[in-house]
Amino acid sequence: MRAVIFDIDHTIFAAEGAVHDGVRDLLAILRRLGMRIGGLSASDHRALVRLNEAGLTPYFDKLLCADQTVEPKQTSGVHHMLALLQVEAHEAVLVSRAHADILLGKDAGLSRTIGVMHGQDGAPLHEAGADHVVPNMAAVLEVIE
Repeated sequence: MRAVIFDIDHTIFAAEGAVHDGVRDLLAILRRLGMRIGGLSASDHRALVRLNEAGLTPYFDKLLCADQTVEPKQTSGVHHMLALLQVEAHEAVLVSRAHADILLGKDAGLSRTIGVMHGQDGAPLHEAGADHVVPNMAAVLEVIE
């Protein structure tokens, strides 16, 4: 595996813009391992501002938010991120708390999808077909190979 794609909105950030526990450590470890790291947001560019304010932007190789143009229009953000990171789908993993993101990762043919519960019910992540469902960001490292 060469790349990890994160959902920014609810996987990196908790309510009110606070960073979830373990995010900074996980990103630093992935960087040391030489992984390419991408971040996707279904929000507008303000999500990228929050990421910068939290001091997390340097960990990411590429960032993409909903108000940035994706051509062709039928290309998903996941496919666009793969192109930006210059990796194939089988070389990448998606990490998200959202049911819909797990489905997008599966549809894109990613190597694996990892659902992070962050204190929520993991059933929607299992229903979406996440390859792994973990309780928090620290546990993500245990299932990335």
